[in-house]
Amino acid sequence: MVPGGGALRGTDKCSRRWTTRLQRELEGLWGDAPEWCVPGADATADLRHWNVTVVGPEGTPYDGGVFAVHVEFPRDYPFKAPKVCFLTKVFHPNIHPRTGLVCLDFLTDKNWWTPAWSVNKILLVVASLLIEPVMDGGAINREAVYLYKRKRLVYEEIARAKTLEHASESAASPGKSSPSEKERRPSSSRGVSQLCRRLMRKVAFLQTSG
Repeated sequence: MVPGGGALRGTDKCSRRWTTRLQRELEGLWGDAPEWCVPGADATADLRHWNVTVVGPEGTPYDGGVFAVHVEFPRDYPFKAPKVCFLTKVFHPNIHPRTGLVCLDFLTDKNWWTPAWSVNKILLVVASLLIEPVMDGGAINREAVYLYKRKRLVYEEIARAKTLEHASESAASPGKSSPSEKERRPSSSRGVSQLCRRLMRKVAFLQTSG
């Protein structure tokens, strides 16, 4: 008899059970995805690493944007929360400006997480952030927070410009452009970047004066 064999068998059984849960949740995502969410083409390549596309909701600064989102599950999911990151750059109070990590209490604080959360519910909350950010306990981008609270129109201008630069159809699929479009893109891209820089300078001025 191998010492600890019973414990090992129990661990394997538990692992299989939650692997089955992930499989069911993946099937649920493909069968009935939350609003604004579409499973990525390679969502099933690795059961613990999912790719999802979030479409910017209409009437928001992210309207027209297509955002790639990565969901990474820990080995002890659902007892620990998955890590959710935007691979597409986005200007938002609850999204880390460098890593793209979605910062919400129930995802980053183990005391707030519960196995009752399903992937569909998580993705619905994440997509809903593009409509209304969460200001309490999950705001990580200080600049975006300041603008959202104090200079809402400037916030929307920057978020819209960043969406156009990083999440628009032309930005997502540069290889599908015709030669004439490629020739035109540099000036268009520079125009968007210049707009972002002007807005950021405006932000700096507002922060020092307001």
